[in-house]
Amino acid sequence: MKLVFSITLLSFMLQINAQIAFQNQASIRGINEDTGIVSMGGGISFADFDGDGLDDISLGTGPGESIQFYKNFDGFFVQQDLLPIDLNFQNKSITWVDFDNDGDKDLFVASQTNGNKLFERQDDNSLVDITSSAGFVTDNMFTYGVSWGDVNNDGCLDVYISNYTLQVITNYFYLNNCDGTFSEVTDAVGLSNSPALTFCSGFFDFNNDGWVDLYIANDKTKQNFLYKNNGDGTFMDVSTSSGTDLVVDAMSVTIDDYNNDGYFDIFMTNTPNNEATTIGSTILLKNNGDETFTNVSASSGAQLNSWSWGASFFDAENDMDLDLYVSCSYDGSQGYPSYAFYENNGNETFMNSTTVGLDNTGESFASAIGDIDNDGLEDIIVINNDSSPFLWKNLTITGNDYLKIKLIGTISNADGIGAKIEVLSNGVTQYRYTMCGEGYLSQNSSIETFGVGDNTTVENVKVTWPSGVVDVFNNVTSNQLFTITEGITLSSNDFENDSKLKVLNPVNDFVYIGTDKTISKLIIYDLQGKIILDTEILGSDTKINVSNLTSGIYIGKLEFIDGILEVFKFFKI
Repeated sequence: MKLVFSITLLSFMLQINAQIAFQNQASIRGINEDTGIVSMGGGISFADFDGDGLDDISLGTGPGESIQFYKNFDGFFVQQDLLPIDLNFQNKSITWVDFDNDGDKDLFVASQTNGNKLFERQDDNSLVDITSSAGFVTDNMFTYGVSWGDVNNDGCLDVYISNYTLQVITNYFYLNNCDGTFSEVTDAVGLSNSPALTFCSGFFDFNNDGWVDLYIANDKTKQNFLYKNNGDGTFMDVSTSSGTDLVVDAMSVTIDDYNNDGYFDIFMTNTPNNEATTIGSTILLKNNGDETFTNVSASSGAQLNSWSWGASFFDAENDMDLDLYVSCSYDGSQGYPSYAFYENNGNETFMNSTTVGLDNTGESFASAIGDIDNDGLEDIIVINNDSSPFLWKNLTITGNDYLKIKLIGTISNADGIGAKIEVLSNGVTQYRYTMCGEGYLSQNSSIETFGVGDNTTVENVKVTWPSGVVDVFNNVTSNQLFTITEGITLSSNDFENDSKLKVLNPVNDFVYIGTDKTISKLIIYDLQGKIILDTEILGSDTKINVSNLTSGIYIGKLEFIDGILEVFKFFKI
């Protein structure tokens, strides 16, 4: 009885007081190659680039060094040669993104010196340079950051390119034409600005109106900008009215909901007090929920006086609140901190902990979050100048549980970028907003990890997709990867809408579709997002032969001649 009691007490204490700990395991896990000398750091991606369910790592490099791609083999990494050309120059933002919605990851690489590159993944898994044919400028634009978001909710990801130069070059916004090409429409949509030293930007929905907005971080000479999406394909500058028009040496645009109020906040890195233009130290802008922000850097405790660059929110010990890691280009010998780990106290304040093993002695820049071995504890990759990276393995001892969520879009973009995820556990609701291109030259894992405390069952999971489709799940088991395909919780009863869509379920050999509008196309997906059928239709009532499909659940997407999209679910028996 005493033994049982002792074990129970120990388990309870571990749940209450998780022992947060990290260890640099870059070398033993195969990431030990120098990335070269890269002015103000290279880009970094901690995303699954080959779709095998494991987070891979991609690193920007300096002159004479080839860009580094590390494939994950059950927590250990092997460098791969993935490109048809050698990008052996200063590489900045690296984003793996399914821009053409075909179910696999394409690659965009930004460069400060040699022009940007878009590579499209082919059916044989090779990558082909389509930069010019896709409509992008091939000349050098001194690009640092790249951010993806669907500004008009048409299901195709658009891209904002941040250029760091005071020459005639401005930042550029490219609209995805949904046909493999992009159009540069910066001025036309209201995002025009004069040349600036722009490091990066972030697409997120700051006012929860269902339209993605844009925050832009500028260095030294110009204020930061917040552009509100008007919902008609144009933007309005609300920097001043929102209180986000700071003039700082802004490097990072790190977005998350640190206080679990359902509105997403902004964290920016900065230079030290003696270097900054007007405001020293890092900056945390709390979203007030009324289209304004308040600078809570000092009151929150998340104020680092150092030369800070990368920053990432994540729940280190899975206790249902977001902690914060900040990397610095100081190594600790200059009298300034070389990093910060801010543990969330759960009351809108943070405690800076220096005893968690993140002993940074490098000249560090970008950082990104992922889970190398799918153990539910998120790890940190940090790129260093003229030395090998840090891979901070999360060795936290905790009895807390987790839930990992992967999104597959059908009406929305295939990656589910721009979706809002809500997880209710033990009366606490947590929120995440899916992004692609964030922080400082970074891309975090596309898998969203929620700590859920000691709750073995999550009461409720809700996903609000960019399309407006809402999927809700109840009583979800913890400690698993939960894959959600857009529209999976919809039934035929959900389609009493403008098109009067009716789908008969279950399905044997034919899918019967009835509507009072004219259908132009039908696409059927499996639950992994793979396209099973893509066919042209011109009519309203129709039937589609699906006798060759195996038993299971499928998602259908209808396109009508008026441009409206609708999604439905059917059950093949």
